[in-house]
Amino acid sequence: MSKKTRVPPMTEREIRAILRAADDIIAEGGRTLLSRILKGSKEKKLLELGLDRNPSYGFYSDVSLDEIMEKVDRTLHSGYLEIEMNGKLPTIVFTPLGWVIERERRAEEFLREWDQWLENGVVPMSMEYLKDRNRGMIFLFLYKIVCTGDPKYIPFLKQWESVDYRKVREEIRHTIKSLMLRDSLTDEDWDKLKRERFEALTIRSKKPVFLHCKGCDRYFVLDELDPELYEGDGLKLPEACCNCEDKKKDSRS
Repeated sequence: MSKKTRVPPMTEREIRAILRAADDIIAEGGRTLLSRILKGSKEKKLLELGLDRNPSYGFYSDVSLDEIMEKVDRTLHSGYLEIEMNGKLPTIVFTPLGWVIERERRAEEFLREWDQWLENGVVPMSMEYLKDRNRGMIFLFLYKIVCTGDPKYIPFLKQWESVDYRKVREEIRHTIKSLMLRDSLTDEDWDKLKRERFEALTIRSKKPVFLHCKGCDRYFVLDELDPELYEGDGLKLPEACCNCEDKKKDSRS
């Protein structure tokens, strides 16, 4: 009797790559198109849609399409993506968990892009590309800018402010003001200001985000209003519920 081959778990890098590839075809494309983006397919339709410009294009270039499809299915089964019918077509959409991860990644992507532009002396022709984006993602981007405390972003923020909607313009102005105040504030006051900005900018998901606790093997709801989740590069998802975390702390003390 042959032994069943143990399938290694998906790495965080793989999950993020699949979610990023999915972002450009949400509610429009299905598993096959997603797999072809990850494969780096030269298919005419894919190229015409500009999907070869997706950062995850070709992520699995050395893997067979069947294997990629299996990885996509595992991402679906793990609760990061789900299938939603668009008419008669099954399309990929984010679950609340998948979107929380992708939202943070896109916000970080925007920040890195601005850093590259500033480093290379690039002045963007327009900030229209940020308009009509998901509001939660845009506000998270602004929060990440605040966290840097760096006024170098102010010229870009002013350019962006001139093209976006009223609510976004208001938050951009608050962000500019925060950056201008940084040098005059103590660390304690700066942390307080960051907390205020976080509370103003954070938009909770419409549906709760459930995570699996590695301690008690139960599910718990992610606290999206914890600023520590978003202050680094990559979302820091907790691996245990509050009760299990408290038990760990008690055992160490």
